[in-house]
Amino acid sequence: MILTGRKSLLHTKTAAIILSLILAAVLSAIRHGVPAEIRTSQVLMRALYIPNGKSRSMDYIKSLIEKGKPLGINMLVMDVHTSGSTVYRVNPDVISYLKKENFYITARIVCFQDGINKMPIAESRLEQLYSLTAAAADSGFDEIQLDYIRFADDGIPYPLFKKYAFLESLLRNFRKITDEKNVKLSADLFGRIVYNRNDFIGQKVEIFAKYTHILYPMLYPSHYTGDRQRMSMPGETVREGTLKGLNRVEGSNVAIQPYIQAFPYNIKYAKIKLEEYVALQIKAVEGTSARGWVAWNPNGDYSSVFTALETMK
Repeated sequence: MILTGRKSLLHTKTAAIILSLILAAVLSAIRHGVPAEIRTSQVLMRALYIPNGKSRSMDYIKSLIEKGKPLGINMLVMDVHTSGSTVYRVNPDVISYLKKENFYITARIVCFQDGINKMPIAESRLEQLYSLTAAAADSGFDEIQLDYIRFADDGIPYPLFKKYAFLESLLRNFRKITDEKNVKLSADLFGRIVYNRNDFIGQKVEIFAKYTHILYPMLYPSHYTGDRQRMSMPGETVREGTLKGLNRVEGSNVAIQPYIQAFPYNIKYAKIKLEEYVALQIKAVEGTSARGWVAWNPNGDYSSVFTALETMK
């Protein structure tokens, strides 16, 4: 019995040593950076969208990180070109700084501003988009996010199957590039797409999910114009849309990370301040199994987000 007790004690000590080694390795990985696939699957992503001009400003980025990092901000979605251009414009010093700060960084590429109006698309235009993707991946971004990869709301009424086929072919080509570069591919979706099975802009959750790692439905409550209830209940509106998205990708490895609203448009219906409006959306998303959220302010002003996170401590 004494021998058995000694063996049990030995096993207990060995298990404790093994556990301490595992914890040390995890802590070291957190401090020194871990592969993107581990970070995205295990860490709640609290992200901010950064317009191109500000994404190249070291002073702005440092100020943002100093304020946001203590509040859990750990990801930036950064425009890598200016509006209406496909010229790659990134400050490599900013990228290096964010890497040192262990931030997950996503390159946002606007494919077709306001959607595709007419086909066919010039091959030269597509090559510019593919080149942007490759350049961003080579610069150190963890993920490429495609925005406006859709048809226009009021464009030429091509048959829906033709729209689906064309967008799927594009997604397939983008995925080949990101796989070769070993980065993730993601895409933005209109908020209504998680509700609609077939939508005339050509976005379909199930098709996009075949080629992407993450989908970003834009669930801004203010954009449900005509629906006073949804506009007046930002938390519930975002929660509902997030769950709809999660249900559509159930059984796959695709994550859902909605865009939330950090700008004052139409918040009058909720009758609360912007920081409260933001806090309700954050709590709603973080109460689901979503990957996290991305706050959107077109000017890169995230004072409302910081105030919201402070109140949630």
